[in-house]
Amino acid sequence: MFPNTHPFRLMLLLVGLCSLLLAGAAVAQNDTPAPLTLLCDPVALRDQQAQYAALLTDFDAASQSDPAAALKTLFEVGAAYQTLALDCGYIPPDAAIRTVGTEVERILNTLDTLYGDPLNGQVLYSGALACSGCHMVSGGVVAPHTEGTFTRTEETRLSDPLLKDYTPEQYIVESIVNPAQYVAPNYQPVMPTDFGERLTAQDLADLLAFLLSQDGPSPE
Repeated sequence: MFPNTHPFRLMLLLVGLCSLLLAGAAVAQNDTPAPLTLLCDPVALRDQQAQYAALLTDFDAASQSDPAAALKTLFEVGAAYQTLALDCGYIPPDAAIRTVGTEVERILNTLDTLYGDPLNGQVLYSGALACSGCHMVSGGVVAPHTEGTFTRTEETRLSDPLLKDYTPEQYIVESIVNPAQYVAPNYQPVMPTDFGERLTAQDLADLLAFLLSQDGPSPE
């Protein structure tokens, strides 16, 4: 099969071929959507899909008379389909590098598939996102202090009836992407509201890991 091939080189070649086959199998498995729980009403999902499909019924004729308009419609409907799938719970292979949006339940499902690096979360928190500018002010005058975030969440925040049945992860994620939903007592609503458009899922996973590590005594 491999004439004039040294046995050791032949073994290396066979090992290499096996590695390629295993890598290909892994890629194929990663392309297979993972089982999920539908986050939207199945009937509403079908109705919405039918509405999007109806927008393309005249695509063939429109592409002849006005190609630019036809392609614009195709682009917009395609984006709408993606949003619909995401809102209903689909987690795409590139979820880690997509911005997270503001749908907390969907975000939490996505974060379950990612590993959060608390060290990178701290770098983001203190650097590019400048969270520490408000959250590390002495005494937590502007915003709740970073130190003891997890402890405070479990012992104080989640005792509020407004947060009944919340988990610490849910509360922290919601506080980041939808801060107006719940404003901590004695603080003003000064948290930026655009983090859902700025953070990737991996960024948020790292931030969450960092904040969950703040389990010492709370200064508050």
